[in-house]
Amino acid sequence: MPMRADLGQAPIARITCLYIGRVGDVIVATPFLRALRRHYPKARIRLIVGWRSEQVLPLIPFVDEWAVLQKPQRLGSHLKFAWSLLSQPCDLLIDLNSSYSKTSTFIARATRARARMAFDKGRGPGVFDQVLPAPAVTEHMYDRYARLAAALGAPYDPELELRLPAADVAEADRLLSSFMVKGERSFKVLIHPGNFDRFSFRWPEEKFAALTDRLLDDPTLRVFYMAGPGEHDKVSEIVRALKRPVSILPPARLGVSGAMLKKMDLFVCNITGTTHLAVALKVPTFGFYAGYTQAVWRPRGARHGGTVCPEWESCRETTVDEAYSALKDHLGRLSPWL
Repeated sequence: MPMRADLGQAPIARITCLYIGRVGDVIVATPFLRALRRHYPKARIRLIVGWRSEQVLPLIPFVDEWAVLQKPQRLGSHLKFAWSLLSQPCDLLIDLNSSYSKTSTFIARATRARARMAFDKGRGPGVFDQVLPAPAVTEHMYDRYARLAAALGAPYDPELELRLPAADVAEADRLLSSFMVKGERSFKVLIHPGNFDRFSFRWPEEKFAALTDRLLDDPTLRVFYMAGPGEHDKVSEIVRALKRPVSILPPARLGVSGAMLKKMDLFVCNITGTTHLAVALKVPTFGFYAGYTQAVWRPRGARHGGTVCPEWESCRETTVDEAYSALKDHLGRLSPWL
């Protein structure tokens, strides 16, 4: 029997949601935010995130306001942030992070909330009075948020959703004008070999190069590369190893990068925040999954393909032959959506 939160009889007029995580974490939580918006249509919803996720905030249409916890060295910003928490009443605080975070626990304690809800993390439970059972190691993130929504009685749909500002779409069109020919009918494949700070969950760079060379032999495909913040030099090194030149999309803020991504027919990627950005913008994906990322983070639906390594915490052993075979099969399945 799913847990049902006891929030009392007083109306829920002000809600604070909290997620001090990365961009992809916040994007995966958007179905819950949408469920919350629909369940409490008159409530004022505030979302608190860490500085790494700040750029995703303008793309989330289900919140009324937001606050950003800046980098630790920015003391003045922290004081302003603390005052915003302590000065505003709150009927319900929801910690969206299913893992323990000292920062999240501190913020939850500081917020003037009548009720505080979170997953059981084994630490800091005294801060929260509405505690859901801890997720199983293999419980998918979509299912975790479905349980959280069910505890509030909110109907839940797991489809990720972001909305791009018109200005970001216009800027993306301008940036792509020098890369793409108007009316071109090639199947556009965008490759992002990022997640460079997580070795075991990153398919090797030399394998990306070998796979790309095979794709370049297909005249129906047009291949592009993408680099995230701080990744341009490493991505450029991969592109220089290819047998033919490939364009790297220009760096841009998250909304503009998303608008460029939306122009593509398939996104080939390591599993990182950009993967979830593509899913939220309805772009088909092909990823390289370890056992863990397959179980917990892989997007659902036939338009999202990939390879699965038998290792729980690594995708590196997947061969180029395995990847190419699976990718060609996935390209064949995508025709209904293209």
